[in-house]
Amino acid sequence: MQSKGLRNATILTFIVSMAILLVSGHFFKSTVPPVPDKVVCAGNAVTDHDAIMRGQDVYQRYGLMDHGSIWGHGSLRGMDFAAHTLHCMGALVRLHHAAQGKPDAEAFKTMPPAPRRELDELDATVTRELKANRYDPAARTLELTPAQAYAFGQMRKYWEKTFAEGDAHYGFLPNTVLTAPERQDAADFFFWTAWAAVANRPGLDYSYTNNWPADRTVGNAAPANAMLWTIFSILGLFAVLGVVVYVVHRFGFFYGESTAVEAAQRLLASPVTASQRSSAKFFLVAGLLFILQIFNGGLLAHYTVHPSSFYVKLVGEMYPYSWAKSWHLQLAILWIALSWVGTAIYLAPLIGGREPRKQRLLVNILFVACVAVAVGSLAGEVLGIKGMLGDLWFWLGHQGWEYLELGRLWQILLFGGLVYWLVIVARAMAPVLKHGAVEPAHRSLIIFYICSAVFVVGFFAFGFMYGRGTHLSVADYWRWFVVHIWVESIFEFFGAAVISLFLVTLGLVSAQSALRVSYLTAILVFISGIPGTAHHYYWYGGPSFWLAIGGVFSSLEPIPLILLVVRAWMEYKSIHESGREFPYRWPLYFLTASSVWNFVGAGMFGFVINLPLINYYEHATYLTSNHGHTALFGVYGMLAIAVILFSWRGLVENRYWNDRILKLSFWGLNGGLGLMFLTGLLPIGIYQFWHCYDKGFWYARSSAFYDLPAIQMLGNWRVVPDMIIIVLGAFPLLYFLLTTYPRLRKVADSAGK
Repeated sequence: MQSKGLRNATILTFIVSMAILLVSGHFFKSTVPPVPDKVVCAGNAVTDHDAIMRGQDVYQRYGLMDHGSIWGHGSLRGMDFAAHTLHCMGALVRLHHAAQGKPDAEAFKTMPPAPRRELDELDATVTRELKANRYDPAARTLELTPAQAYAFGQMRKYWEKTFAEGDAHYGFLPNTVLTAPERQDAADFFFWTAWAAVANRPGLDYSYTNNWPADRTVGNAAPANAMLWTIFSILGLFAVLGVVVYVVHRFGFFYGESTAVEAAQRLLASPVTASQRSSAKFFLVAGLLFILQIFNGGLLAHYTVHPSSFYVKLVGEMYPYSWAKSWHLQLAILWIALSWVGTAIYLAPLIGGREPRKQRLLVNILFVACVAVAVGSLAGEVLGIKGMLGDLWFWLGHQGWEYLELGRLWQILLFGGLVYWLVIVARAMAPVLKHGAVEPAHRSLIIFYICSAVFVVGFFAFGFMYGRGTHLSVADYWRWFVVHIWVESIFEFFGAAVISLFLVTLGLVSAQSALRVSYLTAILVFISGIPGTAHHYYWYGGPSFWLAIGGVFSSLEPIPLILLVVRAWMEYKSIHESGREFPYRWPLYFLTASSVWNFVGAGMFGFVINLPLINYYEHATYLTSNHGHTALFGVYGMLAIAVILFSWRGLVENRYWNDRILKLSFWGLNGGLGLMFLTGLLPIGIYQFWHCYDKGFWYARSSAFYDLPAIQMLGNWRVVPDMIIIVLGAFPLLYFLLTTYPRLRKVADSAGK
């Protein structure tokens, strides 16, 4: 199979994949849950459109998506506000009917009730009442029954008490939401999300969220098409996998001669340029941010079993779960991004064969800008959560969207910095893009790498497609373009390019072989990862066709990952055969680990939770967290460390390189992560899945679940893998970077300034 044909197939696959998602999204926008202009009961106003949308602002302003979730999207430790409100609504409507319209006015204090297995005739009455859709699209008015209006009023009291006084069971500190009007607006918004989760779409027998969350007391059960598309998803995986295995063997992918030792020695002997030496600062800051990120992760693990409390009292009183969660996610993105930015800067003159004029100055300007955006955005997120930025919260504080917490101004500046980074890298690589500068396959591989970097920057821009006040479902449609496509498709595309370029530079594979593998990987990543984004839309207010698109296409996501793990073992074989003196041994071991975790975390754990019927009960449980940690940290964390060490190997004087420290760090990080998922995330997720199926999603995310003895035991055990990761993995890596930073090679006189 020729490279030109693979290139054309890659372009076509990308266009078709984007068309599937964008065309489906066009039809999706007209089917989102309506936000009524007026909500009334017997002619009396209850709430309105403006109050509900102000409530969405409150949800975002105080970072509540990082303290809980709506329709399963958000943090996994706190309650799902929609599911919790819905279950309480069902209990209150039942109470209203049981008391013949005269229930206890303070009933909200004792909610939610304990799970019940057996339902009776009154439950059937409640289900019919909640399932009936009384929204009038012509008048844009939602009519509530007296029982629903009673539930609405009680839930306002409930959220007023919870957000004003705090709730230690869920980690809410006093004044989580500062003012009474804001607390009332948040209650109205949560009530609307609960209504959309239970009321049937007009003419259909399932709700706006396809009957999610699971809760038999309000009549929510998995829709039949979830089973249908689960079966087709499994069939699709095996059918396409068979075709890919045939293609790989028929056309001889992954083959090529290795000249690793000779190439590595030549690489170490090449002069260090001024901009390359400047790139070391990016790696050092990345290491520091990595440490800060995993400390926040450890705090989150502690809060899981001991909400709103810590060994140091002041921490528990001042450092809410939403703060730790926001920083844990943002720091992960920042340190990984800095590692990639620094690596591209290091590679550019190495590949281009020269140092452009003033390149070091441009790199230093970028470094200052990156640090300013990192510090500004992290500080803004805290100030936003604390309610200290007023109406500027969206621009300078916490946007309120998980993974994209940074304020809009910082988001714009970060995008501008990424564009600036592209320019810096492209000007250094420009000489080899001319015909005849290098062999055609090598030139094409460099173009492939540059295109992947352009895609990384370009897809970040989809985060600007929504703004303050955008409908919740529509905003999340675009948010997943960044969070899913950026990570599970474009990052894979970029990762394949980086890995291939490294292997060619080190002499492990030929440029022609690496290019063909990169094209094949990109084809499979695009066709599975881009339409596969739809598995995030199953229960988020979209039509049921997302179950078909997301189920079938996301089931294909393990296929390119299977190819990557095969290549990883071949790379390991090449490293092993190159001998103990191979200078890039540990950077490549981290690269191999990244591919293995890709198969385990993104492939195995991603596939099983994306099947529609399983996802109905698994969505927003610790099985998602298990997938997230093994995929994000296991794949991109290990890849980031690999590229840092690859660059660092060429920057540090040879006599100060210490493989023993890196060996300790490698096994500390990988062993700790393995222990974390095997003895914590996975068993808690399975236990949670069981309770979701048995009792309902609201219970699986309740404080009662986290107070179960088994969950407390597993949660407290988490300190062991966390300490392994921190003490044996992260600290040795940071120590190595800090102690060798003064030992960087001198800039050659001819290498440019």
